Order: sequence, then C-alpha cells, then structure tokens
Amino acid sequence: MALACGVSVATVSRVVRDHPDVRAETRERVRQIIQDMGYRPSPAARALVSGRQWAIGLLVSDIANPFYPQLAKSVERETRKFGCVVVMCSTEDDVREAKRSTQRLLEQGVEGIIHASAGNDEEAVLALVGNPNRIVFANRRPRTPGCNYVVSDNVAGAAELTRHLLAAGHRRIGFINGPSYASNAVERLQGFITALEDVPDAEPVVIEGGMTYESGLRAAETWLRVPGRPTAIIGANDSIALGAMEAILKAGLSVPGDIAVAGFDDIQLASSYVISLTSVAQHIDQMARRSVRILMGMLEDPTRKKVVQEVIQPTLLVRRSTSAPALAAPPRTLIRA
Repeated sequence: MALACGVSVATVSRVVRDHPDVRAETRERVRQIIQDMGYRPSPAARALVSGRQWAIGLLVSDIANPFYPQLAKSVERETRKFGCVVVMCSTEDDVREAKRSTQRLLEQGVEGIIHASAGNDEEAVLALVGNPNRIVFANRRPRTPGCNYVVSDNVAGAAELTRHLLAAGHRRIGFINGPSYASNAVERLQGFITALEDVPDAEPVVIEGGMTYESGLRAAETWLRVPGRPTAIIGANDSIALGAMEAILKAGLSVPGDIAVAGFDDIQLASSYVISLTSVAQHIDQMARRSVRILMGMLEDPTRKKVVQEVIQPTLLVRRSTSAPALAAPPRTLIRA
C-alpha cells in the first residue's frame, strides 16, 4: 500500500488512523488509493505485527451518570481508528474498587488506561500502572506532577455561568458542589467564588454533596424548607442540576419563574426541549478524542518523554432554565407532613 501511494508505511498508518499529522493533499491521495484497492485495515494483523494487545482501559465514576456514557461512546469511537477495543470499569469513586478495577484491567492485558473517575484514588492507580506514559487523566487534574491529562477550564466556565446569573439580577445563588476530593468540583467552586468577589450584595450559599442526581435533589429540598431560598441554583454538574430541578417542580414551583437552574457538562439530556437546561459545555467528544490520541501516541512511542497537559475552553450554553429572578415573589416555607 505504501509503495502504491508513494509514501512511507508510517504515513499510510497515520492516514488509516485519521492521525492529524498528515498533509491534507497526501491524506486525500492515500485515501483514494486505499478505496480503489479495496484495502481494509486488520486490527488482528496489527496486533500480531506489533506484538501488543490493542486494548485500553477506561475508568469512570458511575455509569449511571449521563456524562460517562457520552465520554465512553466517544472514547470507543476514537479507539476504533487505532484498531483498539475499550474495557470499561466503574469505580463508584471508591479507592478499593479503583485498585481492583485497575488490577483487573492490567491482568487483561490493556496497554494503557484513560482515568476519568473522580475518586481520591490517584496515588493507588498510578502505583499499579507504574509507567506514567500508560495513563491519561480525563476530566480531572491530577495532583501528581508529570502526569498527562485533558481537562476543561472549570474555573473559567463556572465563573462565566455565575456572571450570567448575576447579569440576570440574581444575588441569592445556591451552589450544589461535589466532593472536595474531586478536582473538577474544587475548580468549579473556585470559579463560582471568583465571580462573586466584586459583588458586595451577593448572598451565595454552598452545599457539598456527591456528583449525583440524588445529591441535587436533597440539597434543593433543604433550601426549599426554609425562608430566603435561592433565586438561582448552580449544580456542579448537570446531574446535580437536574435533581435540583425535580425538587423545585415537585414543590409546585416553576423553573425559571421561581428559581433558575443551571449545570455543568452539557450532557445530551440538557439540550432536550423539555429540560432546556442552561449548562457549561465541556466538549465531551473533544476531551475523549484528545485523551485517546495522547495515550496512543505515547504507547506507539515508548521513548517519548514529553508530558501532555491540555485544557479545553468550555462554552456557556444559555437555555430556558435561567432568567431574571422573580423578585416580587416572597420566599416560601414548605411544611412537609
């Protein structure tokens, strides 16, 4: 194939894997010849030639969180270009489960791991993997120096979202955060606080919980039981925000008429017509693609020393769930039987 195209074997390999480091005209010429010759790449043959089992592991926190299926789908789509399969494990943010999952992945012969779980398991997982070039952290910024990662600019995204609510007139804003061990939760809270620094009449309220729907539901119910409820609620992720939205609607209030709600991630459900949740888009597909390509680049060149740390700029997507506060409506106290 390389002889027919008049290029190197490495160039043909890059074109087949849709690697970006190929000139556009060369890419099109090679693709046309591949099509004309009816060539189909064989992952099994590549594994035989390379002597490696082309499989990578994916660690996630909770597969029930809609963020992770979207991430996993994009990871799997990208790994197909490299002739790889993905083995996914859910850690439930438990250190012991993260260690067991990592050990199982390594025993199954995965070459590398994309670590997207938010648990406090960084040191344990790194100790098992050994070589830092065999792991890329996604959606979490590791504390250990010299690690590869792909994250969103959580501080900037949360700050922009908070300023959007401030511009709409909200001052009593509730922030339902995730656990303090999760780097993205810490950074999003930091962005929230930063945006409020120059707003003397702001009345922020923060509750720490899990990055779950149930956490958002419970936190919002707590605020709804007392006078002076927030006029706007931010969830540290969309699952939290959706839980808060359910609590508000179950209490007979409206979103955004009584309380505005916003989240972070821009999961697929957030953009549905029924939900229409204002959210900060992390660009999940881009995060997944870059994580896979960084990992595969290191696996294909074990001598590579360069550490890759990428920060994706998020995008605020304003939808129907946020608006100016209902200033005329007095705070309500809900009494539950």
